[in-house]
Amino acid sequence: MKKVDLGQIFNTLANVGVIAGIIFLAYELNQNNEFLELEAKATRVQIMLDGWELIASDPALVALMLKDRTEEELTATEEMQLNAYWMGYFIRREWQYDNVSEQLGQQTKSFLRLYEAYGSMRRAWEGAGGGAVSAGKDNFSPKFVAYIEKELTAER
Repeated sequence: MKKVDLGQIFNTLANVGVIAGIIFLAYELNQNNEFLELEAKATRVQIMLDGWELIASDPALVALMLKDRTEEELTATEEMQLNAYWMGYFIRREWQYDNVSEQLGQQTKSFLRLYEAYGSMRRAWEGAGGGAVSAGKDNFSPKFVAYIEKELTAER
């Protein structure tokens, strides 16, 4: 009978432990990635909900948007309020571009519909008009501006 070498047994057990630890770590990383993806989707949904909630909770904003959509002339105050709304929209959109850009492609058609329907949105993006004193695309990263400009020329 061979004599059992305790050092070799401990070494083998340690190696098995390291392998088990690596397998466990891979499992945990996979779970973490799934959680982060779900969290990113939840954040995207919350950003979208915040925009809709802003409109739903402010009847005066709804009236302004309807006035703008029917191309009625806006006062300087109305123009500035809509400008602030659209800049918030673009800020939310830039966050999406920076963090979950793969999901933005799904929104191109709705973005184009908004851009065509609301003159105030176009003026806010271009930094034109009385309400656009501190607004416009020059407030955003060049990569985001290029992305939006590409969307604006997308096939409709």
